[in-house]
Amino acid sequence: MTPHRMLIAVLLALGISIMSANPGVASEESAGGLQVIDQSPITRVGEFFDLVLRLPGVVTDGDEMTLTIHEPVADEPQFVASSRGENLGGVLASQRFDLPDLQPDVWGLATISLLITDAGVDGIRLVQPGVYPISIEMRTANQELIGKLVTHLIRVDESIPGKLPIVFVADLRNLGAASNNPSSFIDTWLSVLGGHRSIPVSVTVHPVSISETLSSSVASSFVNTKHELIRSPYTPINEAALVDAGLSEEVAFLTQMGVESLATIGMLAPPTLWVGHGEADSSQVDVRWDRGIRELIVESVALSSAPEKNPRGPVELLSDKSIFRGLVVDVLSQRQAHDTPASEAHRILSHLATIALTEQSNSLITIDLGRDNRSPEFADVLLRGIDTLDWLAPLPASEAVTRSLLQGDGQPRQHRLRSRLSSVNQDFTDYREATRHLKAIRSMVRDEDAQEYDALSQELLLSLSSEVSALTQKDLWQSTVDLIRLQTSLVDIPPDESIQLTSQKASVPFSFQNRAGIPLRVELRIISERLTVEDFDDGESTTLVLEPGVTTHRFRLRALGSGSFPVSIELHSPDGELLVGRAQAALRATTPTGVGLALTIGAAVFLASWWLLDSRRRKNRRL
Repeated sequence: MTPHRMLIAVLLALGISIMSANPGVASEESAGGLQVIDQSPITRVGEFFDLVLRLPGVVTDGDEMTLTIHEPVADEPQFVASSRGENLGGVLASQRFDLPDLQPDVWGLATISLLITDAGVDGIRLVQPGVYPISIEMRTANQELIGKLVTHLIRVDESIPGKLPIVFVADLRNLGAASNNPSSFIDTWLSVLGGHRSIPVSVTVHPVSISETLSSSVASSFVNTKHELIRSPYTPINEAALVDAGLSEEVAFLTQMGVESLATIGMLAPPTLWVGHGEADSSQVDVRWDRGIRELIVESVALSSAPEKNPRGPVELLSDKSIFRGLVVDVLSQRQAHDTPASEAHRILSHLATIALTEQSNSLITIDLGRDNRSPEFADVLLRGIDTLDWLAPLPASEAVTRSLLQGDGQPRQHRLRSRLSSVNQDFTDYREATRHLKAIRSMVRDEDAQEYDALSQELLLSLSSEVSALTQKDLWQSTVDLIRLQTSLVDIPPDESIQLTSQKASVPFSFQNRAGIPLRVELRIISERLTVEDFDDGESTTLVLEPGVTTHRFRLRALGSGSFPVSIELHSPDGELLVGRAQAALRATTPTGVGLALTIGAAVFLASWWLLDSRRRKNRRL
């Protein structure tokens, strides 16, 4: 072999290996820009099968298209192969169209209509119900291939096989993240689902991602539907991590916020059901067991070892501590590079029709409408097809998960959930410090002055979201502490050099300055080993309301001794968590008290007695 030919052979081998390693690219090249924009979901005898195609490039004279209908697929593996253009089966009918005769519009859209019959020579003769692969080829006048793709025709009649039970879930939490207006994108999803009232869908969505316009424009569409909203926290959180960090109260509060918000949109799923999507692992489900979750819907990646075939029916899911009933989301047909929402949706519909027609075990299929960031248009097309295909029986997830367990060797099939996903333990010290300061100052202000602090409290709570970066969290937590320290520094205790007591008990004035602009409630503590305050209820402290400006309060002090000694004056938040201010004063007691007073009186009595006796003695001597 010459070096030139050897180089060509190497390049060809390299190209083949690249194409086989990246089937999506191969599919895109084979489609050549040809796409299915719309098609009839099902077709009966005597009806037209309509197919709307987008043609690539500019159509010229001589360009042609060939549409070939193959024998119906015999089973699910053949369907999957046919969707890739393999194992299409024998040819039943073929039609060639000159592209100019299809009269594509300015957007390159062309419609093909085929009459379906079961006898005679008119139309396309399809004798039995089934899923028929349709291969479409577009060529130039020189028979050069421009593009090729495969779709499927679902031919039905009045006979209905055993209905295939299916469950739809929709994970809307991360959809629209790349769009300019994620909330509007979620609203569109909810509007589409609201338009299909009779097909139950279990929807997972966090209320924080729903726009404010939802209540008026979308929420009404969920009234009287069969959809159920999975109870979720108001914002995405790592529930296991927060519980492990001792923040169970925050988790409960965020969950309650989410439930209350979702209840205004539609019907809530039972509190025992959780749809884990890609988040489920043993630690996450065990935490949820503690709050009553008993049924799960998870993806196959949540299982510790991937089964040879995805379980299609209720199974037992084992965590480290508990056993749950569960369903596993099925992948079904993979998205292809040339797909439109309609072509992907119809491939899923055809896949389900194949299982319903050929599968004898009456499997239960679980489908995530939002998987792989699918669009609302995809869901709309698929649900319209589901509504027309009587071979399928959509069920609410909460009902399906309680059906008879999938059996294996006479025992319920069990799958162990994966261990906890690797993650870095987060330090919530700054969060606890921020909430401690916020609760403290909240106890100092009246309800009518607390709007700012209540808003900040909710902001701190929402900062626990798994979507908030660690840097943003730390900045918020530290700035909250700094803000509250600044505000509490506006309360002063004017220093007194000394407090003079000229009797055992005296009423002494104490002055405080409040520069915050609003009344503040504080706890006053006057601390000394040789002093008590008779006005304090517990003998140690009392609560004051400091109006803006200087406030003076008088308190009855009782000295426990004479002399000079220090007194500490402290202001605390009413909850006792925060020291607002502190001052030192010197107390001087100049009147004897206690034992000193008793000794003084005793000495005076002694001197008086001695003087009286001495006077009598002198008088007797003179006599």
